[in-house]
Amino acid sequence: MNAELARRETRQRLLRQLRLAGWMLRRVLGRLQSSMFERTRYSEPKMVAMAWVGGLGFPMYYLVWTDLFPQPYENLPLRLLGSALFLPLAFVRRWPRRLRPWLPLYWYATITYALAFFFTYMTLRNGASAPWLMSHLAAVFLILLLFDVAGFVITSLVGTALALFVLALTPHPPLDESNLIVYIPVLLFAVVCGGVSSLSHQMTQQARVDALIASSNNIAHELRTPLASVRVAAQAVRRYLPTLLEAYRAARAANLAVPELRLAHLQGLEKGLDTMEREVTHANTAIDMLLVASRPIDEVRPERVSARHCVREALERYPFGSTVERDRVTFEDDGTDFTFSGSELLVVHVLFNLIKNALLHTGRAGKGEISIALDRRGDVNRIVVRDTGPGIPPDVLPRIFDRFYSHSEDGGRGMGMGIGLAYSRAAMERMRGSIRCHSRLGEYTEFVLEFPRDDEVPPP
Repeated sequence: MNAELARRETRQRLLRQLRLAGWMLRRVLGRLQSSMFERTRYSEPKMVAMAWVGGLGFPMYYLVWTDLFPQPYENLPLRLLGSALFLPLAFVRRWPRRLRPWLPLYWYATITYALAFFFTYMTLRNGASAPWLMSHLAAVFLILLLFDVAGFVITSLVGTALALFVLALTPHPPLDESNLIVYIPVLLFAVVCGGVSSLSHQMTQQARVDALIASSNNIAHELRTPLASVRVAAQAVRRYLPTLLEAYRAARAANLAVPELRLAHLQGLEKGLDTMEREVTHANTAIDMLLVASRPIDEVRPERVSARHCVREALERYPFGSTVERDRVTFEDDGTDFTFSGSELLVVHVLFNLIKNALLHTGRAGKGEISIALDRRGDVNRIVVRDTGPGIPPDVLPRIFDRFYSHSEDGGRGMGMGIGLAYSRAAMERMRGSIRCHSRLGEYTEFVLEFPRDDEVPPP
């Protein structure tokens, strides 16, 4: 009996570890995919030029290395394949929308073949001759300029491994070891310099983030005082309005010469007061979101949090513009609930971001309802925010969590700063969770907040 119980506990522990490993692998792959899309977005303006240089340069240098400066080995089919891979990138701006999501993978595959594989293989097939060692060094520099450190490492390792594999299958002359020995320190120096340059780019990006957060923080604090004054003024008018109306009626009863006050005027005044208070509440909520976003997430202490309470709190505190707008958001509360180690503040503001985006895009489309539900099925607990609005274009979907990326179908009007969803992803990862998005253009958009089960949460 004890042996059976021990085996069952061991099996359950193994299953938990496998689920945790799978969850962490999904996170790593998700971040890798985001990094690929981000670097592709930064490289996209250079793609057309790179495509023409690569497409024409590969066959042109075949003539250079066979006629002008003959080398021991050349391979025209490999060069033509490189040209064929580059040429579609020359027309990247005309790619159909359904193919755009594949652009990062195609870009990385092309660079892996054309730079990492081709130049490594040709260098080795030419016995590590000086011209090809210099060509290989130029290819390394170019990869470092195009990708970050992680992209460079992956691209270089895959390309080099493929080159060594193909080399092992083909006859080749012996390598000039003396050239290789001299080349390795130069190559390492180039890699280190390129890595420093990439880190400098990341530091520049971080400085941009810090500056934006600091200015947002200052603006938010500066707006607090005038908004508080507007709210106090509106409350004062509402408080003394009945007294003023009573004095008006007394003056009219005494036949004093006072202008006539129509019912429409009173209704307009009350509506104006409601609008003032609602807009002040909305502005204060936006300020709270800015201040939370400017606060380092690492400073937020984890606690036991109820997902159901977070959803109710978000719906209660969110400053809906009208009753109609509030009625468009429903919480499918069937009694399901779960707890997690995290921060109510972070989850509520993540939900604020998702509700705000859903209301914005469904409002522009003139259609769509928004629902929030809790789900405990499977290996993780989930909060699902879904709208039946316009959906997200497939070429935009992989980029929505990139910092500073923003998209609008109406030519840019009303675009945000591109930090809301990036902040949401950082907040979820701080709580050992994740956020994913599924969408079909013209049909729906669904954001899934995933939290590991209590017995699967690794230590911070």
